[in-house]
Amino acid sequence: MRQFAFLGLLALAAPASTNASPTPEQQMLAAAGQVSEARLRADVARLVGFGTRHTLSSQTDPKRGIGAAVRWAEAELKKNGLQTLQTCETMEGRRLPAPTRICNAVAIQRGTERPNDVVIITGHIDSRVSDVMDFTKDAPGANDDGSGTAAVLEAARVLSKRKFPGTIVYAALSGEEQGLYGGKVLVNYARAQGWN
Repeated sequence: MRQFAFLGLLALAAPASTNASPTPEQQMLAAAGQVSEARLRADVARLVGFGTRHTLSSQTDPKRGIGAAVRWAEAELKKNGLQTLQTCETMEGRRLPAPTRICNAVAIQRGTERPNDVVIITGHIDSRVSDVMDFTKDAPGANDDGSGTAAVLEAARVLSKRKFPGTIVYAALSGEEQGLYGGKVLVNYARAQGWN
């Protein structure tokens, strides 16, 4: 994970500068130093291990498909002591042959002073092969976007140990390859919660 990503996040979530508090840059460097390449690689390997994470793949199989991957990501986020949930909606669209339930794994790290001021960190957990409608073939998606999902999980592991005035939301989005549906689901949830 790049250090500048932490800098932007910490600048948004950091308290007003005081003499006793570390600067956002100092916080960023301390957090970035805790990022583990081994954990990132292990998370990508685990995501590849689901075979496919295509949005139209199984939502009930315990080992293969999008449902298993989303449940795993939610469980990983929960290990950090964060409030977790799945934000879900049934969506219809050009790349969805029938109404399809789209679920995101989400964790919320509440801010200490301004809990409705929210920074959202996302990656998309779904994957696909060249044929966007083929949900049966293996679609490992290590770089698109297993690596992004791993970065979200690692950010949660590192940043959940710290306190911030604003809220941080970590999300593994589904349905992005089919039409950015997971993002829409999360936006609808954010609006319903009144997040800034």
